[in-house]
Amino acid sequence: MCTDEATTQSPVQNPHPSAPPPGPATDAADDLKLSRWLVFFASGETWYRVGEFVAADAATAVERAVAVFGEASSYRAEEIPWDAAPLWKPGALPTRSGNPRRE
Repeated sequence: MCTDEATTQSPVQNPHPSAPPPGPATDAADDLKLSRWLVFFASGETWYRVGEFVAADAATAVERAVAVFGEASSYRAEEIPWDAAPLWKPGALPTRSGNPRRE
């Protein structure tokens, strides 16, 4: 004998309860803005340029520089525009566009 029983489906449970439910993207990602920072370290009264770092703010750029180079007596970071040319490197030979390299 067959009986027609109503089948009920249980709601789908999220396997990751701490994760937000799927849906539109949050605005947190839209608020993140990365910048280029030129970081300087001080030794006594002299400031030394240690490099460019990409970070959300100056403090984070300094933290990354300290992680690479270690502690200094003081720190400074200046924002560099994205369309700025790369920093000049002493001792680097200039490249000539359009001319093949001769050896």
